Amino acid sequence: MSRMIVLALLAGLAGGNTGAELSAVVEVRISGAVPGGPVMLQLCTEAEFRGRCTHQQTLRPDARGNAVARFGAVAPGRYAVGAFQDVNSNGRLDFGRMGAPTEPWGFSRDAPAVMGPPSFSDAVVAVTATGAVIPVRLGGL
Repeated sequence: MSRMIVLALLAGLAGGNTGAELSAVVEVRISGAVPGGPVMLQLCTEAEFRGRCTHQQTLRPDARGNAVARFGAVAPGRYAVGAFQDVNSNGRLDFGRMGAPTEPWGFSRDAPAVMGPPSFSDAVVAVTATGAVIPVRLGGL
């Protein structure tokens, strides 16, 4: 009896869910950065969208204004990406007198931002078990 239990457990480990199906690699391709500081980005669930997200990176764009972030171990689901370029390297997105950002910014799906950040539903992308490639174009100035 105990031998059958051990064999069943080993069979489950060998052919069962290893966890690889539960996480994916997400690649975020940034374009449109200007000469200057780093690009800061977040990959967010809906619950995290207006706050601090679990998946974050800071990147240096290349001479053409492009950068690529890779996030591993991302559970399949619905996510949005927000990014900005910290041109003056002060660690935050700067705003002008009228409240509009003065540094390049962007969201997944080129989600429009009018009088504030876009809604999650405008920026949402699906991450499947095989991952996702998400383009984000900086601009908005």
